[in-house]
This record gives sequence, C-alpha cells and structure tokens, in this order.
Amino acid sequence: MSIQNLQEALSFFIIGFLELSVLFLGISFFVEILNIYMNPKKVQKVLSSKKSGYLIASLLGAITPFCSCSSVPLTMGLIKAKAGFGPIMTFLFTSPLLNPILVVVFYISFGLEITLVYSLIALSASLLAGVTLEKLGFEKYIKNNESEKTNGSRFSLKKEDVSCCSSSESPKELSFITTLKQKVFNKSIVLKTWKQFISFVPYIAIGIAIGAFVHGFVPEDIITKYASSDNIFAVPFSALIGVPLYIRADMMVGLAPELIDKGVNMGSVLALTIAGAGASLPEMIMLKKIFKLPIMIFFVTTVFTMAIGCGYLVNIYFS
Repeated sequence: MSIQNLQEALSFFIIGFLELSVLFLGISFFVEILNIYMNPKKVQKVLSSKKSGYLIASLLGAITPFCSCSSVPLTMGLIKAKAGFGPIMTFLFTSPLLNPILVVVFYISFGLEITLVYSLIALSASLLAGVTLEKLGFEKYIKNNESEKTNGSRFSLKKEDVSCCSSSESPKELSFITTLKQKVFNKSIVLKTWKQFISFVPYIAIGIAIGAFVHGFVPEDIITKYASSDNIFAVPFSALIGVPLYIRADMMVGLAPELIDKGVNMGSVLALTIAGAGASLPEMIMLKKIFKLPIMIFFVTTVFTMAIGCGYLVNIYFS
C-alpha cells in the first residue's frame, strides 16, 4: 500500500462523493418541486401499465442525461406519484443505459453502427424488463411503498400557499407564481430534500468507498491482462469489473481508446461501459434502500446479461 495509491483512492472518494451528493440533492429538490404541480391522476394515466406508458417511460429515460445514481431520486418521485410499476422499471433501466451522454460516448468510441445496434438492444431489453417485472407481480417488492402512504395528499396545494396573491394577476398566474415562490423558498421542502439525502448518505458513501478502493489499489494491468483479446472470458470479466469501478459514460471517451490500445478487445470495453453505467455499485446500494432483494437480483442479472451479450456480439460481428 503506497502513499500514491492512498491519495488516488482518497481523491476518487472525495470527488465521487461530492459529485453524487450534489446531483442527488439537486435532482431530489427538482422532483419535490415538480411533485407540487404533478397531478397524480395524470401521471397514472400517462405512465400506466399500457403500451403507451412503457414507450413514454423509455423516452423519458432516453432523454434525461442522468447517470445510474442520479436516476434514483426521479424513480422515487415516480413511485410516489403512483405511476405504473412496469413503466417505472422501464425508466430505471433506460435512463442510465440509453441517455444522450452515453449514446454520444458510444458514437465517439465505437462508431455509428455499434451505437445503433446497442441502442436497439438497450431499448428492447428495458421494455422487456419492465413488462416482465409487471407481469410477475414484482411491485410487492418495493420497500415501504410510499405511493400508498401519500394517497395523493402531497400533491394538493394548501390555502396559505396561494393566499398572498396580487390582484393584478390572473388566478392561474397567481396559483403558479405564488406557489412556486413559496415552495422553492419554503423551509419544509428544503428540509424534506435534506432529510431524504441524509438517509441515503451511508449508501452513497459505501458504494463510492468500494469504488475508490478499486481505483486506488487494484492495478490497471489486471484489466488489460484478463480482458485481452485472447481470453475467452474477457467479456464477462470486464462486465464484473465495471460494477465496483463506477465508470461514468463520459469517462469512456478517453478511457476506451486507451484500453483498446493496450490490447483489450472492443467487446470487453463495451461490456465494461454497460455494466459500469447501468449497474454501478453505488446505484445498487442506493436502490437497496427502495427495493427488496428479488428486484435487485433481476435488475443486476438483466444489465449483466445485456453487457455480456452486447460484448460478445461486437466481438463476433464488428471486430
């Protein structure tokens, strides 16, 4: 254990923890504000367990530039809004695996053809996973189903929220503007966001700490050695390594060419990226607070299967 290794691990932990904390707080606060104006009945209708609900959920996941961890607060918001369980899970799969940043990174690193094939597989797998979880009744594995606790009450506005309206504004403008001002600057919503963040801090810290240890103390040569082109198990090994590494998509712009230059095959790099982006250890630890073990196992198995399948497919047809 050298001082340099310790410094690298500590640096990764501090930067990663601060980054995830800011993202979690910001998105949680945004979701709380959004929940003020979201009509739960409309959310249930738009994101119902029908074909259109799944497609809208996949589109929402595809256009939101969130990493795996930062999609957790929005997932919690959808649960509170009583959206369909299948569409919620479709969003959770799609958001980290098919967001704009990842698609751009894939295009830069692997080219248009591989990006299109991957996008089609990611979309299909996310839709299939959401439908399967819904049909198998996995909704019962949500911990402390908050959607039942709220009963829609958190979405109704109190009289005092709209009491200080100016007579020069229309009722619709008064309701929106006054509510926005009072809610954004209201201590209750800030405290609610902070309380939710504090409950997740141990999960964020544990996940980042494990990733920091891997970054600081696991030699880079191990990846290039066991993920080389002549190793038949290179793809699953890379997928397995991707989880504790917590590899964000934008990191792969510089990392992918470097790994390929060192002899790592393209399929292994792809598997590393998919597993790291879709089932990172910090995300798994955070999701463990929301979901019970059966959903966690299904989630990880799906992402791993997709990562390994895409990796071998690329090695066979594109290498």
